[in-house]
Amino acid sequence: MSNSDSAGKTEVLGLSHLLLQVDDLNAAEMFYCDMLGLTIRAKSTFGGNRPLISTMEGIGMTTLPVQGEGPLPLEKRNVEHIALWVTGIDALGAKLELAGFHVDGPKRNEYGLSMSVHDPDGNRVECIERL
Repeated sequence: MSNSDSAGKTEVLGLSHLLLQVDDLNAAEMFYCDMLGLTIRAKSTFGGNRPLISTMEGIGMTTLPVQGEGPLPLEKRNVEHIALWVTGIDALGAKLELAGFHVDGPKRNEYGLSMSVHDPDGNRVECIERL
């Protein structure tokens, strides 16, 4: 019997994926794949014939749809921050800083050892290493 049977029992099993709409797909690919180490699953197209990069880790990236004068300003977008489980947080922070990104942390919080960095579009990405 599945969790979506007629009795109505359901459960959330986890996040399937998160799709980011970005200004510069090449810069986003560099940040998420080259800097953070995400692995590209596929490159294809998304609604409106926009290019799409999907990763094995569940983060997808596509370009922002153009509306009127241009893409939505950062404060009008829907993601407050993304949190990723990582290992080697000190080495990752050093790598990001060497590449010119400002890193806040690492510092302890309720999840573990956490640091934040902003991607090329200004989205806050929290990297957390379990303690």
